This record gives sequence, C-alpha cells and structure tokens, in this order.
Amino acid sequence: MTTNNFISLAFYKVGANLRAEVTRYYMNYLWWVLEPLFSMGIYYVVFGIFMHRGTPNFIWFLLVGLTSWLWFAKAVGHCSASIFNARSLLMQIQLTKTFFPLVTCIQDTVKQLFVLTLLLPGLAIVGGSVTWCWSALPLLLIIQFLLILGCGFLAAAIVPFFPDLKFIIGTGLQLLFFATGVFYDIEKFVLPQHRPILYLNPMAGLIKNYRTVLLDGAWPDWEYLGCVLLASIVLIAVATAMIRRLDHVYPRICQ
Repeated sequence: MTTNNFISLAFYKVGANLRAEVTRYYMNYLWWVLEPLFSMGIYYVVFGIFMHRGTPNFIWFLLVGLTSWLWFAKAVGHCSASIFNARSLLMQIQLTKTFFPLVTCIQDTVKQLFVLTLLLPGLAIVGGSVTWCWSALPLLLIIQFLLILGCGFLAAAIVPFFPDLKFIIGTGLQLLFFATGVFYDIEKFVLPQHRPILYLNPMAGLIKNYRTVLLDGAWPDWEYLGCVLLASIVLIAVATAMIRRLDHVYPRICQ
C-alpha cells in the first residue's frame, strides 16, 4: 500500500468511527465538550472552593490544563489497546499495524480540536486577552500530538504481548495525572528542588506552556519544547520500527 493510500484510508476510518460514535448518543458532539466541563466542575469545587487551592482565574487555569491532559490520557489509553482490539482483522487484511494506533490518535485529536474551537473564544472574551503569543498554540498542539503518537505507538506495540498491561497503563496515567499540575500551579505549590523532577513528565511542561501562552500572554519555553519535540520524534521512530519488526507476529499472538 502506498503512503497516499495509507493516509487516505486512515482518515476515512477516522471519519467513519467518529460518525458511528456520535450516532450512539442523543447529544452527539456535545459529549466531547461536556466531559471536560464536568471534570473541571468537580476539581473546581474540591480544590478551588473547599480547599482554597485555586489560583487567580482558576476556572480557565483548570480548563486549559484539563483539556490538554484529557487529550493525552484518552488518546494514549485508546492507542495502547488498538492493535490488540483489532485482532479479528489482523488475519484478514494485510496492513501495517501502525494503522490502528494512528487512526485512534487522529480520532481523539479531532475531538480535541472540536473542544478548542469552543474553549478559545470563551478564553479570549472572558479569561484574558489575545496576544501575538497565541500564534505559538499550533506548535504546542503539534508537539503534543507527536508526544501522544510516540507514547501511543509504544504502548500499542507492547500490549498484544501482555494484554493486562493496558490496565496498568490506565492506572499509571491516573497516577501521572496528579504529578502533572492540572489542578495546581507547580511553580507555586511545589518546592523548587522538586520541580525539575516533575518537569521530566513532558505533559507537566506542556501544560505549563499552554498556560503561559493562553493565560499569561507570554511566549513559551522554546528550549523545553525543543527537547520534548526531539524526544517525541525519537520515540515515534523507535516504536514504529518495533511495530514493523513484529508485524508478522501480531496476528498469531492476538488470536
């Protein structure tokens, strides 16, 4: 299969999956937006009101962090089981197995972009002013997409050999959530000597840079973003090579 045919098939599958998903619910696309809003409401009440741990403009602070995190967590979680869940197709079609996590990643990214089309106007009107620094947002989205792709490919490559690992990945993402600074400011609530450890988690740094751009109206940390970009590209290359090397093995072990 040529690269153009591969990409066309991937986007066709994404469109088909999204249409099938929204037809299962009465509220259709609204669920893509309501989920982060419901989660934000819970964390706002717990940390912003009951525990008085909020920051200035805490609603938007929380929403920016939460939407970015949900994109990462859901996409990686879904990608991890993508090859294993496609086991009924593996013996029927000859297709590079990277197809399945790629489709899953694009599918969750489309949902994220839909949420952003509603988040950004509200943020511009209520949460702060639009500056030229917002032009860095597409780069942040691309870097996060590549990070998700690398993590998702790697998880998808391993899970067929250890199916129970998908549950461990889910638990690990929950633990990582609390070290990412979604509902608290790392610079304010974490001791200086511990901050570099937390920023080894690339999502912690990405969320900080999203807030820097969208809430503070400042340019992101280009050096940090460059490191995350490089690490993501390396991770994609390694995971892709692993999947291709094991391409003929997956149909046998996923039966």
